[in-house]
Amino acid sequence: GHMLMAGENPGQSIAMVGDKLFGVQLNDGYTRLAAEDGMMFGSVHPMMALEAMYYLQRINFSGHLYFDTFPQRTDPVREAEYNIKRVKEFWRAARYLHTKLGAKQENVMRTHDALGALELTDEALAYARERRP
Repeated sequence: GHMLMAGENPGQSIAMVGDKLFGVQLNDGYTRLAAEDGMMFGSVHPMMALEAMYYLQRINFSGHLYFDTFPQRTDPVREAEYNIKRVKEFWRAARYLHTKLGAKQENVMRTHDALGALELTDEALAYARERRP
């Protein structure tokens, strides 16, 4: 949320900070300057959420993940459970991207293939959703 408010790309920021990162506050929101919407993780920017999980894995992140959402119209316990489910789903998808689609993904990144990137992320998210506990 805060990275979005500042106009940053969360995945890129995570990659740049690397092993200095010890905690990540997860939420989502619209990218209006100085507006912290506090929405559920991946609800507005699912591709950025996936990219953030991907780079957390690439830097071997072992710190804390925590949520900063504002459940004004929803049950806070249910929202927390949903956030946890979403993080696990995006984590599985990111792992799939890295382990099962690694060569394809590297080629897509190297050639700046936007359509190929969307197809790979769709495949990874479908894989993760099929394996929900």
